[in-house]
Amino acid sequence: MQTSMFLILGSLVSFLGWFFIYPSGDSPDATAAENAANLMASPGAAKVGMLMGFGGMGAMFMGFLNISRNMASGNGPGSAFGNVSGIFALALIIVGVFMIGIEWGAAEASSAETATSLMEISKVSETSFFLACGFLLLLIGIGIILEKNYHVIIGGFSAIAGVSFLAANAGGDLGMLGFIGWIGMLLVGIALGVQTLRSQS
Repeated sequence: MQTSMFLILGSLVSFLGWFFIYPSGDSPDATAAENAANLMASPGAAKVGMLMGFGGMGAMFMGFLNISRNMASGNGPGSAFGNVSGIFALALIIVGVFMIGIEWGAAEASSAETATSLMEISKVSETSFFLACGFLLLLIGIGIILEKNYHVIIGGFSAIAGVSFLAANAGGDLGMLGFIGWIGMLLVGIALGVQTLRSQS
């Protein structure tokens, strides 16, 4: 039940926070200065959006961590993949805690220069985020396919989302794959949460 709630509610809360509350601007390619200006112009909405966005993702990663740990403790064909994916899930929780502090500081910054510097740190952290999410989803997807503890289609979709995250680091036109991977991650989280909930009932 706890894992299901982490995955389902975490995915939904994160989506709502980032898409409807966080003042990110209209362009996904906005510069750090533009993002900083948006946060400073609406610090209240920025903080609520951050809490929902990062908090929802943190809950979702805890759900992935629980699934990875259960897979690793089973000593089945997917246990090795579950063991490593759990490490990436834990790393992403830590990254999220760090990043909310960075962006919170940008929203409260006393000058545009300080806010821009903080948002530059946030922007370059996408590389680490994409890599960790990519390996998490790819490994947990392979583990599910081998273990068959969840529907193999979910495992395949998770692996595809993971590859999208990893490919996004190549930059250029492939950068859009990061957004596709993120949407895929939310859908995988919801799907795993629903199937976990059904298996418990």
